[in-house]
Amino acid sequence: MNIYKPALVSVIIVVLSACVIPNNVTSPMPITITPSLVAPTSIPRQLTCTDLDSAWTTADWPTVIQVLEDLRTSGVPCGANTLTSKLYAAHINYAVSLENSGNQAGAIREYQIALVANGRGKEALNALVRLNAQPAPPSCAPAQLNEYLPPTTTSPDDFVSSNGFELSVNRQMLVARGVNYYPRHAPWERFITDSNLDEVAQELDVIASAGFNTLRIFLWHDPLFTCAPETATPNTAAFVKLDAFIALARARGFRLIITLNDLPDLLFHPLYTDWAHYDAQTTFIVKRYRDDPTILAWDLRNEGDLDYGASPGIQGGFSRDTVLAWLSHIAGVVRANDNHHLLTAGWWGDASETANFVDILSFHYWKDAHELVERINGLQSNSHLPIVLEEVGYSSLGNNGEEVQAASLGSTLSVAEQENLAGWLIWTAFDFLPPAGQLPNVEHLFGLWRNDLTPKPALYALPPLKSP
Repeated sequence: MNIYKPALVSVIIVVLSACVIPNNVTSPMPITITPSLVAPTSIPRQLTCTDLDSAWTTADWPTVIQVLEDLRTSGVPCGANTLTSKLYAAHINYAVSLENSGNQAGAIREYQIALVANGRGKEALNALVRLNAQPAPPSCAPAQLNEYLPPTTTSPDDFVSSNGFELSVNRQMLVARGVNYYPRHAPWERFITDSNLDEVAQELDVIASAGFNTLRIFLWHDPLFTCAPETATPNTAAFVKLDAFIALARARGFRLIITLNDLPDLLFHPLYTDWAHYDAQTTFIVKRYRDDPTILAWDLRNEGDLDYGASPGIQGGFSRDTVLAWLSHIAGVVRANDNHHLLTAGWWGDASETANFVDILSFHYWKDAHELVERINGLQSNSHLPIVLEEVGYSSLGNNGEEVQAASLGSTLSVAEQENLAGWLIWTAFDFLPPAGQLPNVEHLFGLWRNDLTPKPALYALPPLKSP
């Protein structure tokens, strides 16, 4: 799961639905947003949500930005939408007004500032491409990165292999029973940059003590190759942290499914068409870790089928042939540089479309338990590869509640256990703490453990976790 999942897309649409930019429009539409849907009863600072409403109503964007920065500093919410999303919208609206008045330089500056609030905001990205003002990579002199030292006593049998519908390691069957993992205080793009390794160690201890044997993690290339992406010049601090994470996982007996492309750039350097921009990065990553049996598989792309319209609620933007051609290409790149690890691609919909390029079929499932058998049978009839239910989960927000979450997850995994799967992984290990000024949404509350590490009822609804 990622922040473009259907559950969260509905939240984004509340903020940005009026600002989708058609290709034939020369400038973006202003973003319409209600600045404060629910005003707090008391504000500890001079500027208030009423000030925000007044400035927004009169389209006084400099004042709106000033008020938002003040409210964000004090952590005061103004309605269900985050202050950061409002700040992004304000900078976009200010940029539109500057562009319409002929101040192109000022508009570019505001579009670029908007990207600080939302680094993947399509309105800002589209505008900067149109104005030929793509942000330049930072100027930096990266430090030397030491060689990665995997375990020294490995043999070929230590790496996970596949045989028919089964996975095996050390000539014994392996059933992956695990969780999708982000640190509870540093999810998504903050995983590498903001995570605290002491907290990570504590969280991995909690997961291991529950009996899980597999973690799926997600790599964002931006923090790993900040200085010179196309030559794969590594960010030393980021790779040192990733090295340390893998060591922490290994010490606790986990196998890792590492997702290489979660929410990649699909605009400036589109993943599916600008192959040269990413090949060196992918090669660097897989060559660095190719001798470490801690890794169960490389996941080549998280939900790439959404990019060609697998979900009716998500606009794709690429053709099926384009995405699958890239998948074939990147699978070849990885195999040419790493002959130890299996490949998979976690598809939101029909994972059989990846069968020609991977060693494991990985599918994601967000419906009730009663449709799961049909989904698995369809995959088994179209392929003889191992099948992993790579993401399954339910939020405990609102009327769902923790007991409903537990019942839903328990019933779905009970069905999964009856099928001939190579494993399953729950989305997600922990509830995430929202940023300051943001109320929790469904994406924050899929965890088996609350943000304070106390277990939720869903943890006790799971099938036995001991692998054969």
